[in-house]
Amino acid sequence: MTDAPPSPEGYPLVGHTPNYVTDAFGFIEEAVGTVGDCFRVTVLGVGDLYVLAHPDYIEQALVSERAAFTKGPDFEFAFGDGIISVTGEAWERQREVLESFFYPARIRSYAEEMVALTTARIERWESGDRISLHEQARALALENLMGTLFDRRLALDGDERLRRAANDLNAWFEPSSWALPGWVPTPARRRFKRARATLQDEAERLIAERREGERGDDLLSALVAAQESDEGTLTDAEIVDQVQTMLFAGHDTTGLAMTYALYHLGRAPELRERFHAELDAVLGDRDPTLSDVSELDVTERIVNEALRLYPPIHTIPRRTTRAVEVGGYRIPAGETVHLSLYAVHRDARYYDEPSAFRPSRWLERNPQSAGYAFAPFGAGPRVCLGRRFALLEATLVLATIGRRFELDPQSSLSLEPAMTTQPAGEVPAIVSER
Repeated sequence: MTDAPPSPEGYPLVGHTPNYVTDAFGFIEEAVGTVGDCFRVTVLGVGDLYVLAHPDYIEQALVSERAAFTKGPDFEFAFGDGIISVTGEAWERQREVLESFFYPARIRSYAEEMVALTTARIERWESGDRISLHEQARALALENLMGTLFDRRLALDGDERLRRAANDLNAWFEPSSWALPGWVPTPARRRFKRARATLQDEAERLIAERREGERGDDLLSALVAAQESDEGTLTDAEIVDQVQTMLFAGHDTTGLAMTYALYHLGRAPELRERFHAELDAVLGDRDPTLSDVSELDVTERIVNEALRLYPPIHTIPRRTTRAVEVGGYRIPAGETVHLSLYAVHRDARYYDEPSAFRPSRWLERNPQSAGYAFAPFGAGPRVCLGRRFALLEATLVLATIGRRFELDPQSSLSLEPAMTTQPAGEVPAIVSER
């Protein structure tokens, strides 16, 4: 094999830690411009890690040479035996049970409930209200997830402990903890552990309800039934971890896409006008239904652009199982690899005006034609099971809100990386009825 990947200029003793912890996104974008799209950085508490920021490298790690790139220990610690972290036979067993709930026909059956749950929340909004786009979008995503997959309606003014726990799952991956060993009890790690304990309690309570009472047609009932079948395909721990995984993967990520879409709709008058014109033409004075989705082209492009500019999972971490060659460079076995979707999605080689929120770019190409330059849900066999669910939900939520309201953001937008692409702050906005 050839040489090791280059490394951007760092600091004595601490390497690239200050850059990576204080401005990971800016640092990676700058490094791609100076040393290329395969490079090595050194971070205290982590050691060396290798950043890959090219569509070909995403394909290599997630598809053609995926056996050489496995999930790392952070995923296992955070999500236990959930489908996001397990591999091999355990992953195959879990996917077999879960995927039937994410077939296109099944996902379409969730549309009516998604609109009803969204309507229940936004009916409380009035002109002049000051809301947090981030808080409201996350709340909607959690309510939709719990209502459709787990048949559990959250109280609009309650269930705060569960809501806080679902939001705090990100805390394990906050930059403030990256430069410290895993055993150091930082505030972020303490929040994560409290969140995980709360969600475990909730999962165990819901499982007990399914075992003792009447079962429905929801995902949790199917998980319990799978455990009790002759095959006994799932353990108690796997079911609990599955609930926690779904809460993270299906709530925070979709909530972020909706946050950024609503923010840019509020900041771009011409885009907002096209969006409202589409809703008026397709919906008139009624809420959206499943049959309307195929006609909401502007709305769909807004969702895709939010996923491009702000990929909810900005970095896909992997660990090499053997020495690999990437872009002519050698990465040894046992090393941490970060696939930077954020950098690829904002690369001028693949997108004109890559830092601009421009949904019209998806008139010229569709997400499929972008290949691995557009991978907000990952790629390959481990591509996100809930991607169709997320796209349908985001489209219906935006349409339901946009038919009734305009939202005027009250601050500029800045980002901070945790496990997901978080806004810095709550993204305040003023509500106006249309």
